[in-house]
Amino acid sequence: MDLNYVFLRQQVERTRANASANNAAREAHEEMARQYELEIERQSGGRIAFPEHRPAIVDLGTDELISELPTPSASS
Repeated sequence: MDLNYVFLRQQVERTRANASANNAAREAHEEMARQYELEIERQSGGRIAFPEHRPAIVDLGTDELISELPTPSASS
């Protein structure tokens, strides 16, 4: 699939999720959007990521979130 098409589908599904009248429809559209996001991440070799829609990883010892992606440094 063309990456532009995958972005389009991801945006359509996020819009449909936000406009859904019930939880079942919202969850279905969110899951479809997430699958498109995973495809975008795969096709871009990880250069494009959607960390805000990933389940958080929690360190049970401190209850702090652990970032999966490095944060940009000041020298980048």
